[in-house]
Amino acid sequence: MKRQLLLLAAGFLLGSSPAWAEDGKYVVLFPFGKATLDSTAEATISSAKQEFERTGSAHVTIVGHTDTSGSPDFNQRLSERRAKVVTDALVREGVPQSAISASAVGENDLAVQTGPDVREAQNRRTEINIVAPPPPAPAPAPAPETPVASAPPPAAPPPEEKRWMFSAGGFYGYSFKDGDSGHSQLAGINLGIDYKVTSWMTVGLEQAGFYHFDTGDNGFGGRTVVGPDFYFGDLLGKDLPVAPYIGANIGYLYGAGIDDSGIAGPELGLKVGMFDMKVAYDMPFNRQPDEGVINTTIGVSFDF
Repeated sequence: MKRQLLLLAAGFLLGSSPAWAEDGKYVVLFPFGKATLDSTAEATISSAKQEFERTGSAHVTIVGHTDTSGSPDFNQRLSERRAKVVTDALVREGVPQSAISASAVGENDLAVQTGPDVREAQNRRTEINIVAPPPPAPAPAPAPETPVASAPPPAAPPPEEKRWMFSAGGFYGYSFKDGDSGHSQLAGINLGIDYKVTSWMTVGLEQAGFYHFDTGDNGFGGRTVVGPDFYFGDLLGKDLPVAPYIGANIGYLYGAGIDDSGIAGPELGLKVGMFDMKVAYDMPFNRQPDEGVINTTIGVSFDF
């Protein structure tokens, strides 16, 4: 109904062959029985071309119409001529032919509904429709940047293992048989150096210097031994603050009041941090097993 009222109003305002536009649709009205354009129609077609350029439209549709006066076949041919004349005018204005789709419907699709054989100015028209371009597709969201994993810092080199151990401490021994076949005592210092073969085993050298007393021939002497020790703990890593150990010694015992002889025997020890305590039993080769020497050492040790 709104469309019909607008067409009626346009007809009254613009005369017998006006042209007008609404919402992107341009309408050119024709004189009765003709397919010619007047100056008003030419101006409207020019406006349609400008709208085409302004909107950037890629397509224009044109539909020719007639009223119901005359035969349907005549009206169909007349609507085709009206569509063509408008198409040609747009092409002359610069609209590409490839952008135009033209059709004709004769007395069908009336703007103002009438009976047959009725002259109606608003039905004698060609409609130009500027098809608006679709809105631009939104730009795709940028893909999230994949964080670049930073290279891990180089691992710190493992600390160099300290495989040597130096020890020093006081030495005390008790001999069950001295050179005069009596009991005697020994007191002095003991030095040792050990190499850590594994985390639980060392091989070392010990040297004791002592004074031999409570014997008929008091004087100085020495004890030199070598041997392995086996630890019940991780000696290299020091996972345990306390590391007991067992070992064996072989060497030589000599000095004033001593019947010099080779010796061998077991050893028991305990390391607590840097402190080292051990006891050994030396059996001289020239005596009975029960005529040996008990030795004790209490001291400290240092790794290097």
